This record gives sequence, structure tokens and C-alpha cells, in this order.
Amino acid sequence: MSRKKNRKGGLIGVRKDPDFKAKRVTAPDRKKIGKGKASGSRQQEAELVQQQAANAQKKDPRHGSKEPVVLGVAKPADKPAAKPAKAKVKVELTPEKELAMLEADTRLESLIDVLDEGGEISKQEQQWVDKQLARHAELLAELGLSEEAEEAEALDDDEQLWRSLNSSSLDQYKD
Repeated sequence: MSRKKNRKGGLIGVRKDPDFKAKRVTAPDRKKIGKGKASGSRQQEAELVQQQAANAQKKDPRHGSKEPVVLGVAKPADKPAAKPAKAKVKVELTPEKELAMLEADTRLESLIDVLDEGGEISKQEQQWVDKQLARHAELLAELGLSEEAEEAEALDDDEQLWRSLNSSSLDQYKD
């Protein structure tokens, strides 16, 4: 008997599981052994030959070294002076930062300690210390942190009033 045809597009048989297919065993990745030249090698070889020929034509074998030859007594070769090193650009510090750096300077502290204990330091070190202390005094005056200003702040209001009264001349108020 013949099979009856239907218009439905359903399955005719049973599907196979994907696990049923035989698995191929692959070799670990390794470089394939070359069996000839790489693709495009004919064009590359031709280009290299052309470049070498062009370079050979440009180069004149008569030209030798460009170095000057000394024709007399051997004098030291006059080489151009070495380029001067770039001058370090001095970064301007704010007075507050400069004062903080001076107060945190360990070298200055150690030299001042040596002087306070009665020790002696070299003349060059003494000049350096004097320069640093002078700069410190300038910065204090510039920032208004001098000792006189601190003393005035420390005094209470009554004391300041008495001092200002004593220092002012009262002659201008006389009749």
C-alpha cells in the first residue's frame, strides 16, 4: 500500500542526537610545516630587486667620508662647542611655602644647633646660615609675622590701650 501524503511539513523520521556524531580528535595547535612559498612572494621578490637596483644607481662610489682631513700638524679637531645645558627655570614660590621650606630645612637646623652649643662651623657654612636667616627675617616681615606683631597680639586690650596712650604725645591737646 502506498503512503498517504499530507500537506503538513512535520518530521518523517526520528532525529539523531548530536552526541551520536563521532567526535574528531584535534592535534594541539602548532605551526604547520611550510610546503612552498608564501602567497605573493613573486611580487615581493621583484620589488626587492628593483629597490636594490635603484639604491645602487643613486650611490656614487667616488664619494668617501665627509670627515675633514688634517693636512698639517695634528691639532685637536675643532668640534662645535657642546650645547649649553638648559638653565633651570626657577619656580617662584609663594612666601608662605618658602618660609615653610626654610623652617623645615634639616641642614639649617643642625648648623644652628651646633652654633647654639658653642661649636664652630666653616666660614662657607656660616655665610650660608646668615643668608638663610636673613631670608627668614625678610619673609617674616613680608608676611607680617615678625616677633613685634606677635607680642602686640599677645598683649590684652587694656595693655595695648595703655601703651598707645603712653606713646602718644598729649601736647597737641593742650589749650
